[in-house]
Amino acid sequence: MRASHLVFPLLTVTLLATPALAQSNGSSLMQDAGALMGGASGSGLASKLPIPAVSDDSALSYLKAARSALASGKTGLAQEALERAESRLLTRDVAPSQAGAPSTDPSISEISKALQALASGQTSTALQVVDALIAKM
Repeated sequence: MRASHLVFPLLTVTLLATPALAQSNGSSLMQDAGALMGGASGSGLASKLPIPAVSDDSALSYLKAARSALASGKTGLAQEALERAESRLLTRDVAPSQAGAPSTDPSISEISKALQALASGQTSTALQVVDALIAKM
């Protein structure tokens, strides 16, 4: 009978402490954007990233920022810069009748390759793809 009286308080303490432990683990991951790569979400890409500083809002500027971040080992910053470069290329002026047609710009698929390489930890491959993209622009 006494053992059952101890089980309930022990179970209650365990259930209340679990969210706090999970939160402390998550907050330490958020401090290092590079540690987020392949971490918390399981997708290989981070969800909350630092914003790259660029002189203008062009795809080329974001690619250069991605290149710099990759060279410095700042994978979270590189990911955000690549995603922003991709967004700039996807934002284009087209006739209303072609608004639903996907973009045929090959740079978009190259950025996707760089993001996939980055997500799988192949930083040097991502850097090579970004260098080739910058050279083409």
